[in-house]
Amino acid sequence: CQDDSYGENCTYHCGNCKWAGCDNINGYCPHKRCSIGWKGLKCDIPCPAGSYGENCERRCGHCKAFGCNRTSGECINTLCTAGWTGQKCDRECQYNSYGENCTNHCGNCKWAGCDNINGHCLYKQCSIGWKGQKCDTPCPDGSYGEGCAKRCGHCKDPGCNKTNGDCINASCSAGWKGQKCDRACASGHYGENCARLCGHCKDFGCNRTNGNCLTTLCSAGWKGQKCDKACAIHSYGENCAHQCGNCIQSTCDRINGNCADNECSAGWRGQRCDTECDRGTYGINCSKYCNNCVNESCDHLNGICQISGSCKAGYYGPQCSEVCVSGRFGTNCIDTCSGCLNEDCEPFSGNCTQDGCRNGYTGYRCHLRGTASLNNGESKSTIVGGIIGAILAVIAISLIGIFIFRKRTKGLSTPKRDTHFRNDVKESCNPELENISSTNNMYANGTLPVNLYRNTELKDTSNVYSNTEANNAFSEYNIAVGNLPSIATIKRKNNAFKREYSMLPKGSNFPHLEGEREENRHKNRFLTTFPYDHSRVKLEMYDDSTDYINANYIKNYSKDKAYIATQGPKKITLSDFWQMIWQENVDTIVMVTKLMEGEKKKCEQYWPESTYKQLVIDKFTLKSLVEKENTIYTYRCIQLSCKNTNRTVHHFHFTKWPDHDVPDKTDLVNFYRKVKSTPTNLSGPMVVHCSAGIGRTGTFLALDALYEHGKTTGFVNIMEYTHMMRQDRMNMIQTVEQYATVYDVLVEAFTVPQYAIPRQDFLNMLDSRLIEREYQKLQDLKPVTEANKFQAGKRKENVPKNAVQIILPHDYYRPYLMSYGRSSNDYINAVKIPSFTDGTNIFVTQYPLLNTIGDFWSLVYDNDCRTIVILEEINEDVPVIPSDSDHKISNDNFIISRNSQNVSLQDGVKVSLRHKNKKEERPITVFVYNDWEDNNPIPNSTKTMVDFLEIVSTTTRADHESIVVICRFVIFK
Repeated sequence: CQDDSYGENCTYHCGNCKWAGCDNINGYCPHKRCSIGWKGLKCDIPCPAGSYGENCERRCGHCKAFGCNRTSGECINTLCTAGWTGQKCDRECQYNSYGENCTNHCGNCKWAGCDNINGHCLYKQCSIGWKGQKCDTPCPDGSYGEGCAKRCGHCKDPGCNKTNGDCINASCSAGWKGQKCDRACASGHYGENCARLCGHCKDFGCNRTNGNCLTTLCSAGWKGQKCDKACAIHSYGENCAHQCGNCIQSTCDRINGNCADNECSAGWRGQRCDTECDRGTYGINCSKYCNNCVNESCDHLNGICQISGSCKAGYYGPQCSEVCVSGRFGTNCIDTCSGCLNEDCEPFSGNCTQDGCRNGYTGYRCHLRGTASLNNGESKSTIVGGIIGAILAVIAISLIGIFIFRKRTKGLSTPKRDTHFRNDVKESCNPELENISSTNNMYANGTLPVNLYRNTELKDTSNVYSNTEANNAFSEYNIAVGNLPSIATIKRKNNAFKREYSMLPKGSNFPHLEGEREENRHKNRFLTTFPYDHSRVKLEMYDDSTDYINANYIKNYSKDKAYIATQGPKKITLSDFWQMIWQENVDTIVMVTKLMEGEKKKCEQYWPESTYKQLVIDKFTLKSLVEKENTIYTYRCIQLSCKNTNRTVHHFHFTKWPDHDVPDKTDLVNFYRKVKSTPTNLSGPMVVHCSAGIGRTGTFLALDALYEHGKTTGFVNIMEYTHMMRQDRMNMIQTVEQYATVYDVLVEAFTVPQYAIPRQDFLNMLDSRLIEREYQKLQDLKPVTEANKFQAGKRKENVPKNAVQIILPHDYYRPYLMSYGRSSNDYINAVKIPSFTDGTNIFVTQYPLLNTIGDFWSLVYDNDCRTIVILEEINEDVPVIPSDSDHKISNDNFIISRNSQNVSLQDGVKVSLRHKNKKEERPITVFVYNDWEDNNPIPNSTKTMVDFLEIVSTTTRADHESIVVICRFVIFK
């Protein structure tokens, strides 16, 4: 057979062999090599779909629909499936492209490219300002940042930059400022970009949006909703509510109402010209006298005598200002001196002048008819005698008038108030340990921190391992310390705390085999809270002991073993607990739970009962050297001894963490500062425990670690550090409320400096600028409390019990009356605040109204208050205490009587309080400080105030009894 044929009679043609010819018998191609596009021994089979090339050994690329040319491999319709490109569709899409023939560009992915098929970003992270699986959707209006998770501030149209959040036109909505328009106007400013100044609002500033004063009360001299309109020329005072007095120009100072140059219209006097002329005076500035009117009584405007025609002798006319004409004398000049020579007499008395009497008349006034006339000498001596007699009469009348005037004046005058108090002010004690406490802002006008969260116990039954590999996305939760207050506020509004907390790993994420061993399970306080094996504290073993304790080392940003988080000791683990303290060189223990909360035991007591009383636990001997109670914590200095070696352990016990709740942020920060300010000697980790050692413990550790890190770097990352703690111990920070509390206490710690000043340095550091800065800081941190927190004071039946409707007690802090009368209820406008150093309760309340006197004494009785301090003048129309021992005050339930008589109110008045249904009488001391006017922001004298406080404290210091403090509007004085 020739080269291209084979078989019987060479009747078959060779296939598509690569080289010339085929086997002449069977037709097989030599070397088993086919031409491109064919396969088989005879190379007579075309390449099937999806293959091409010699012997069809090559696979087609990712051609779409019609496959590839079996010879060249090129796609028949030049279309590639998603993710591929090239003539053969065998090249993957290059970086930043995807889809059919790689014709689509990747979106705005944060890191390397996108999936070449569907365009989804590889790490599910978008560049700032974009969102979606492909990161090709710009942030919707009102959001910006990575994942568009951040909310724009209060920008005016067209909103904010999708990348950095800055407002595009640099214009904020009314009430906001800053590049992002996320900072509320500072006090005293309002409007767009906070560019406008508040008017002259009184006390509470203005609405930052529209500038309207919050209380509708203007400072003196101004009016209007914004208090930006000056009083009209005829008005003055707060809200221009007062009319000017009788000023000579009809205008007055718009602030205090004083008339210009003190010039009053006729009939008025005083700085405001609102006081009528004194009796006997009239005219402009009361500069004229109506001495010639009977009783010196005249109209204060024009001087006309009050009784018509009632002039003194010798005068006549409406104002009695005209002297009698010649020939007349006496009252209203109605008498004639006809018996005198020349009819000339003295106009006041009617005595004839030196010319003497006419014939036939005698007497001083020549009014007596006689038989002979006086000779010239007799006449003269008579006249002289008459004059002398008249003078003596005038003198006598004057003396009598002066005597009567003085008697009247003495009766009307009020002796000056005795303001001399004791000045032997005792020097306050200077304890070794500072006392720290806090006073919450509990009224509607200024809010203090309010416990906003409610805690629930963790019921974790999971035992599922999950991936805890650190996520680089934690960087987006990095917060500059300076921005922390505003960001915390935004997160609270946007419910971001809950979202963040839900992203954290929960339950058991690492092995904890030791805690689940049968021989160790009884040492765990809770059935599902175990220490991770990799970070657990291992005890040094002796005798038949084990190395197990439910405790973990917890890292911070600088040390792997900065802390030990542990459960509250059980009775069977007391020895283990002190073994851990000893071997780890611990000298600081922080306890953030009570021994009992409700009916549940949270921790076993592991310290001695009292000072200098010993407690022996296994090989350890404990002696309490110092135990000092404070309103929010107890400090104990414990001597720990083992094998003739003594160590000092500082035990800080925080006692104000409410069960199923979160603590007051100021209390917790003050406690934390006390812990940090106490010098220590050992190098071991700080031990912190609550009951389970995860929730409150994690909250306190986060405060310390993040505060120290923030001071060093200027940034904090709450989510990152919570994740770090949960890698060392399960479920650290147990609830979303505790997670939010970490934000709150960090804001407090960074923004409220510790201004504790040693007493001996106080005067040297007293600086008005420091005081202003501190006060402004307090104003900036003043919390805004929801209106629904003051429901009791707003109820219809309670509105008449409030002196003013803008100062109401917070429902959480108000005392509830129990002994109220038939016509009342449990409400009184008062709150309870703690003292600074001990457990004494201080109740502050408004000055009682006529309809709340019974409520006031219910408050005193229900809380066993033995001291009442009143910072106002006693209002005689509202008898809070009896005026003297002869009078009593009685209402529905109580009778109040006065025991002491003629005792200065400043020195303390003794009264007795008796419930009508009980025989017991309670002695109560009432102190009144009346050297502080309502319109004066400070007392008239700091010395009298200090003296007064010393007198009060001398009475209350010994017994630590509850005190009631009264002022007119509760909050100012």
